[in-house]
Amino acid sequence: MSLLFHINPVSGYCKNTTLKLFDDQIQAIQKFVRTIAEDEFCKQENSPVGFHAYMGSTKTYEKGVVWVYDKVVTNTHKAYSATTGKFTTPEQGLYMFSYSTVSDPGKWSHAGLYVNGKIRSWQNSSNGGGKNQWLTSSNTAILLLQEDDVVYVASFHLDATIRGFLSDFGGAKLH
Repeated sequence: MSLLFHINPVSGYCKNTTLKLFDDQIQAIQKFVRTIAEDEFCKQENSPVGFHAYMGSTKTYEKGVVWVYDKVVTNTHKAYSATTGKFTTPEQGLYMFSYSTVSDPGKWSHAGLYVNGKIRSWQNSSNGGGKNQWLTSSNTAILLLQEDDVVYVASFHLDATIRGFLSDFGGAKLH
């Protein structure tokens, strides 16, 4: 980052008012530099990367369609999209993802964690139980990813019915 400043010349005798004008300009520059440093460097580069979202309602997805967790709890770096259901890694690193799914009685889901369209982790919730049996399935994956990799959850086998409020997806950069 490079900064260019212009200091207005002050003419006259070195009296209190002239020195005050110089001091005011220097203070304005300091404030400007601090604002840039805090906004651009301290808050973003040093803040942890992570997100957590859950489904706001029960949904049925066709095989291969990205599951959208539309209720966002945490989303640093704005890397997760509640519109597309996809997380885009803001930087290279080791990431941990977890996803859990609740299937209604007589329903199932076969969730896969995908990176750039390739499945990297699986879970299965085949619920053939009675009318009062809900089945939960979850998985965690730790993956070495590059900047701008795209991570999402989708069914890898058959259509899936996902219970809202009880199914979630999250991830964080470990290192």
